[in-house]
Amino acid sequence: MPFRTWVAGFLLLWAISPNAAAEVRLLEGWTRSPPPGVDRLAIYGRLVNEGSATVVLSRLELAGAAQVMLHETVMDAGLMRMRHIDPIELSPSKALVMAPQGPHLMVMGLEHSPQAGETLTIKATTQRDETFIFLVRVQPITALGPLAN
Repeated sequence: MPFRTWVAGFLLLWAISPNAAAEVRLLEGWTRSPPPGVDRLAIYGRLVNEGSATVVLSRLELAGAAQVMLHETVMDAGLMRMRHIDPIELSPSKALVMAPQGPHLMVMGLEHSPQAGETLTIKATTQRDETFIFLVRVQPITALGPLAN
């Protein structure tokens, strides 16, 4: 088999493999600036897998924070509580809608309090060591949703 044919075949297989098809994005990512002295915040938006294969996010990171994880809010014995979800499995062409009093990314152990107007960068890593970057706009503490830029 000529070298060019082999290379073309390899590139075609690479292009249609599930790894190459993965595309995870955070749309309309937003958070509120935390009150003074609070070292945590919740991130909202739509987490979407625009690829053709299920993607499993195994690690979330934010520089200057101890932890980032997915939480859901559940009713337990008459009280609203947060429960950790791990890993985060995203089916193809589906969205995980994160909103107040629902699923959200919880950031804990912030070294400094982000202020309204800043942009936070979340690094998400899959079980296959793929990396995706999510941008999150910090809104005023009174915000009820994402504000137009």
